Amino acid sequence: MKKYIQRWYEKNEYLKAFMNLLRDLSIEEQCEIAIDMIIESSEMIDRDYTKIIQEVASFNPKDYKRWYDKNPNVHLAIESLRDLNEEERDLIVQKFTDKILSSYHIKIEGLD
Repeated sequence: MKKYIQRWYEKNEYLKAFMNLLRDLSIEEQCEIAIDMIIESSEMIDRDYTKIIQEVASFNPKDYKRWYDKNPNVHLAIESLRDLNEEERDLIVQKFTDKILSSYHIKIEGLD
């Protein structure tokens, strides 16, 4: 029997749900949100933009197997989440969950 190995983001239910929502967006929407996440998280950890651009340029999707590795921006956004502390990660997840949910165009009955 094959043993299931949890990814780092699957250990937190909110982060796991966030990742599932992000995964189900179109590639264009994923990329748009990923870029915003990269900018936001890099400001939190005072990361050099030049280094981020170099990481995107040197990215080779053949080296990875996860769903978010197909796009260098999405890959970098998720890896940036990993670099944050729990409080910073929660802020990013909260902010971008709202953005992702609005992309789904879900109308909840009784709310406009």
